[in-house]
Amino acid sequence: MSPARLAAVLATALACLEAGAAEFTWPTSMTPAMTRAPEDFAQPTVSSRIESALFGMTRENGRRFHEGVDIRPSYRDRMGEPTDAVLAAADGEVMHLNPWTNGPYGIYAVLWHADAKVPHYTLYAHLARISPALKVGARVGRGTTLGTMGRTADRSDPIPQSRAHLHFEVGLLLSGTFGRWHDAQPENRGARNLHGVWNGQNLIGIDPLPLLRAGKVDLQEEIRRMPAAVACVLRAAKTPDFVLRHPGLVEGDTAAAAGWRIEFTWQGLPRRWVALPKDSPELPARDWRLVATNRSLHDQLLRRKMLAGDGTKPGETLSRQMGILADSAR
Repeated sequence: MSPARLAAVLATALACLEAGAAEFTWPTSMTPAMTRAPEDFAQPTVSSRIESALFGMTRENGRRFHEGVDIRPSYRDRMGEPTDAVLAAADGEVMHLNPWTNGPYGIYAVLWHADAKVPHYTLYAHLARISPALKVGARVGRGTTLGTMGRTADRSDPIPQSRAHLHFEVGLLLSGTFGRWHDAQPENRGARNLHGVWNGQNLIGIDPLPLLRAGKVDLQEEIRRMPAAVACVLRAAKTPDFVLRHPGLVEGDTAAAAGWRIEFTWQGLPRRWVALPKDSPELPARDWRLVATNRSLHDQLLRRKMLAGDGTKPGETLSRQMGILADSAR
């Protein structure tokens, strides 16, 4: 085989191995030298604790979950307002643009990245403005300007100028039928769902910093490496929306499934789905039930409200996640 032919074969093999890898770039106009350590880029809360800007149980002394990472401005105008460009972190499609301050995200944009092994979203919140050229349905490349960093949020809870930042998330969409679930909740009676499926309750995040650091990531492998924290079984009349969207996280005969065993990470990400046949003894009589917990993650699960009480019952977060997922299986 000639050197040229060998090089072509190796290049093809490498392309096959890398097919579906997610590629990320830093989502603001900070220079690379400013993104090496959290102290360089993180915008903490009023507590001034750097970790409060990062992903996880980092708020209110570990009692409140933060879904993404908060990135401070590196440039400001004469009035002190940030001027940093907010950039698409990956190639994708514009799925949602919210130009109003009608919720905790303020003005925000959501991109969908369908070409990765595990399709996922990226979210850019608290913008001062969205680029006028940006339209829902448009394809954008990594590094495309989406808008300008700002400090918008719900009008009742403004962000002060000194703590302006980009809230950046990467994660999975739980269900395409979220609106139906939302409207059925007693506490939402009379309240409009202003953001459709891109409502924060329907989004579950992954720590974005390792993804940004790596640049190119196989999200399927990343998720598989996350430890299972709890498992539930779900009776399903039809294939859940999540299964159809994320086949790389699914095992077993989906066509013959009468239900599913779902493993969650500590933060509530459905990391693994196993199809259950109609004669499976695991299937609940109706709806769903909690069947297993990882005792080594007990404290995290309680603080995240995945578990409640003595740790043997579903908590608020797990009940919401399962309610949203179960709705799409009816």
